[in-house]
Amino acid sequence: MVRRLGRVMKVAMLILAVLTGVVVCPAALEWKTTDLELTAQPGQQAISVTFPFHNAGDRPVRILSLDPSCSCMSAAPDKAVWAPGESGEIRVELALAGYSGRVRRSVAVTTDDANGRFAELTLTVEIPELIVITPRFLFWRVGDLPEEKMAEVLVTDPKTTALDGIECANPHFQTQLSGRQPGVFRLTIRPADTRQPDEAMVHLNAIVGGRAQTYVIYAAVK
Repeated sequence: MVRRLGRVMKVAMLILAVLTGVVVCPAALEWKTTDLELTAQPGQQAISVTFPFHNAGDRPVRILSLDPSCSCMSAAPDKAVWAPGESGEIRVELALAGYSGRVRRSVAVTTDDANGRFAELTLTVEIPELIVITPRFLFWRVGDLPEEKMAEVLVTDPKTTALDGIECANPHFQTQLSGRQPGVFRLTIRPADTRQPDEAMVHLNAIVGGRAQTYVIYAAVK
């Protein structure tokens, strides 16, 4: 009964298409998933994934454009055109340097398939926060005492992360980094003078997963 009903519906759709001059085609690209969630390894610099799909339509499908949501992301198909019944994939790579926490980015896919021209591929990555700096901004008001202020630096995974010194290009700010206990450090900054506005970027250098990274702490007299 179900099969008979299905055949009747297909015949009815074909008759409708002939009478109206409209060709009814099934949706073409069927995606295995359009949303991936992953966790990065400590110190990982980039993550690469694939979004597989299948051309379930009755004509070839061409990808017209891939539009990542940020410059930290790239996307490329395994080829340009997929025949009916063919499978393919889009490879997406996300650069992780400078990010921490939960990062969510997407790629807009446009095809020449009249029944499904647009798809959004979303990649969500949990990036371990290996160095936590609190606070990242230190301020003095003009006329305040030029006393030192402190930022705490927490290294959450000492096995993969090590501090490698500090740098400050503004000689009017004195900086010092000292250890308090394993994985916990104290960064002190003192302006030489607070009688006029001044500012500096203090660079905290670190080796994360064997690669050099720099974290910035801002100091300003305003």
